[in-house]
Amino acid sequence: MRPWMNRATLRGRLHGRLLLVLIVVAVLVSAAAVWQFVLLWDDHDPDLAEIDGRETPTVAAPADESESATESASAIPSPTLESSPLEEGATSTPAAIVSQSPAPTTEAAEGPACTASLRLDNEWSESVSVTVTLTNTGVDRIDGWEVLLALEHLDVTSTWGLDHIEGDRYGDIFFNAGIDPGDSVEPSFQADIEGDFTLPATVPCTPA
Repeated sequence: MRPWMNRATLRGRLHGRLLLVLIVVAVLVSAAAVWQFVLLWDDHDPDLAEIDGRETPTVAAPADESESATESASAIPSPTLESSPLEEGATSTPAAIVSQSPAPTTEAAEGPACTASLRLDNEWSESVSVTVTLTNTGVDRIDGWEVLLALEHLDVTSTWGLDHIEGDRYGDIFFNAGIDPGDSVEPSFQADIEGDFTLPATVPCTPA
């Protein structure tokens, strides 16, 4: 076994030395190539050097052409903006200024005022029950009021909180005569149906 091991060791050493020799040869070849490249770079083509050394000729424009161009440019008049006069009869007017007027505000009517609206509470085959809402829409207190119940095809038969004055006129009674601004009272009445009727939304109201 020992001769075989010595032989393997010898082969390994030979391979290592050969590899080292190859590396040295490669380094020398690379150095020679770099040296040749440097020589070629220094000894460049003389024709190219002459081309590089030549001056580029400049072409000068003829004096006659430049002078004629200058004269033609100066001969062209520069445009001037002139304000056109107004036509006869025309007058210059300033631009209209749009002003936003404040939105009208709903204010309570001066003095006593009231409204009366009707609400259908019940409807039977021959009669109806209706509520009247009276509202003080003025700025002063109301100490009495009157409504006009002129209702087509309805005949008022009984009332609550309403005093029959005459005809279709009805007024307040003692406990609901006074109404402060913004407040309301709700008297009511019953009426017989005498045909096809349409209950109006409001009826005339007058402070007493």
